[in-house]
Amino acid sequence: MAKYVSLYRYTGEIKGGGPERFKSAQAIVAAENCEIISVYGLLGEHDILTVVECPDNRAAMKVAAKVGNLIGARSSTMPAVDRDDFLGLLTEL
Repeated sequence: MAKYVSLYRYTGEIKGGGPERFKSAQAIVAAENCEIISVYGLLGEHDILTVVECPDNRAAMKVAAKVGNLIGARSSTMPAVDRDDFLGLLTEL
């Protein structure tokens, strides 16, 4: 499956519910046949970074939109290529 990175930025007040909301987010991801690889809290322009594996762009877009709605955040999602694939691609240039 392809990897996708999502950057989330809260749009309003953060009202708690961390562990419970994370379980809800996991259910959203699983419902789209995706898997959470990692989640990071950030300082700066964005608040959360996630890496998920999804079968296709459609599933990745649905996950990002649904999770964004759940946590009250805007998202920016992009496909990601792991290091070895990226370096292999560069050798083809």
